[in-house]
Amino acid sequence: MDNPFSIIIDKENLSPTIRIQGEVDIHTCPELNQKLNILISEGHKTLILNLEKVHYIDSTGLGIIAHAARNIQPDNGKLVLISSKPQIKKLIEMSGLKDKNIRLFETESSALESLVS
Repeated sequence: MDNPFSIIIDKENLSPTIRIQGEVDIHTCPELNQKLNILISEGHKTLILNLEKVHYIDSTGLGIIAHAARNIQPDNGKLVLISSKPQIKKLIEMSGLKDKNIRLFETESSALESLVS
């Protein structure tokens, strides 16, 4: 049942898609933070975080997401989160992150569609 943590970055679309699997917690956040900071420093204005295979996010993980959103915001950037899991969606909504420059979608295709229109 335990999914090993992994991050796959896909740069085929206009905005990089970061597909995360496993738990986003104090142990895995340093790697996620490093990869997000690299993408932001490369000048990407929009990042897509696919959390569909994430089954747990702790407060450290929420902090990393908020930090990335804050770092990309000065350039009118946005962070697009993808998850259809009720517990992940509720966590994002209750944390207030959705009120920032973060948008939440249930599917990757709907997220990509919104970026083009």
